[in-house]
Amino acid sequence: MADVLIKRGVSGLPSVSREAPGRYPYESIKVAKLLRSAGLEVGFEDERADRSYLTHDAAEYWLPVLEFAQGFTKDMVVGVLSSLVTVYITKKTGSGEAAEIAAPPPVLHIEVTREGDPTKIVLDGPADVVLEAIANLEGWGDGSVRSQPPEA
Repeated sequence: MADVLIKRGVSGLPSVSREAPGRYPYESIKVAKLLRSAGLEVGFEDERADRSYLTHDAAEYWLPVLEFAQGFTKDMVVGVLSSLVTVYITKKTGSGEAAEIAAPPPVLHIEVTREGDPTKIVLDGPADVVLEAIANLEGWGDGSVRSQPPEA
């Protein structure tokens, strides 16, 4: 298995079937590139020819459903997710340097699982609050978890 498997479906949008092949949020492309550039092996649940990418007219980002390989520890997952979410909090200036966004951070929707673990971590909220929630993850318990980060 790949280090990270991008699963079909869109976190926070139950109307998008996870049973039908090939339905991914458009951000899957960017996320796959970012994870690969960090040295991770990334796979998709469906073959390239069977994938379609969904876009939404909103000031929000639906990140793909990510399943980490069983060997990934909580600290490894937190590190990867923190790096990933940071990309959505900062923007590039003309000089190529990262600068804080002056406008409020965008809203992110992210869902994470680990191979063989029934726990599902789902975070919905402003990118900076999601980043804080990721840093404070307690670990992988049993059952399904959906978290709405507190209002800032």
